[in-house]
Amino acid sequence: MKSLGLYKDTTWNGVSFWHGTSDIFLESIRKTGLGTVNAASDLKLLDLLSFLYEETSRKKIIHSTLSINSASIEAAIAQSDIDFDGITLNFRHKNTYVSASALRAATYACLNHVGSELLEKCLILLSILIHSNEDPAIPEELDVLNFRQYLSIQAKPIMIEIRDIPQCDLMLENGDSAEGVLWDMKYAFPNLSIGKQFEKLQFCNFILLKPVPLSSMRIYQVEFEGNISDRNFEYFLTRIN
Repeated sequence: MKSLGLYKDTTWNGVSFWHGTSDIFLESIRKTGLGTVNAASDLKLLDLLSFLYEETSRKKIIHSTLSINSASIEAAIAQSDIDFDGITLNFRHKNTYVSASALRAATYACLNHVGSELLEKCLILLSILIHSNEDPAIPEELDVLNFRQYLSIQAKPIMIEIRDIPQCDLMLENGDSAEGVLWDMKYAFPNLSIGKQFEKLQFCNFILLKPVPLSSMRIYQVEFEGNISDRNFEYFLTRIN
């Protein structure tokens, strides 16, 4: 393994797009590529989330963690957005997303403990149900991942770098063409201040329209320290393929 050291990039390097996840999904990605397996539908995570949330409602569970997460869980089940302080947060999970910002992907990989928002929300709801002495009987057809194991198994964050994705294989999160944003990234961003480039780059996220084969990926193990909310978040990448 070769350590790449600390990434300090605040601008786009012009070729790399990034996807943050965890080693829970590493074997599948290595076998079939990135974007071939859809966690929401193929792994039944969206159906599982709906089932667990209905269980908390049916059993009239009141829990502080449930209150904190209910809006985002409902948005995920509805596959919709939430407006938060003027920022639109995307809770659609039926596609594979990549970011032009390595930091954005690192933040997702490191702060989402299992590499999938849907899986993490399922585990939150399962924990609440167990804590409330209402451990649910999960329908076998919904439990593709045998997901209870991840209450105790420590997942490790990984990042995937894909270089030179064709423009036609990318779409904006809202479904619009990516052409204008990609043009800005290549030609307009370099004329902005470093701070402005960094700010804009955090919103350069795209839907991947075509699966990426393993041969086109670089996969990294991620180590980190600090917290993004405290502005002392640092991450280190070690290539593992």
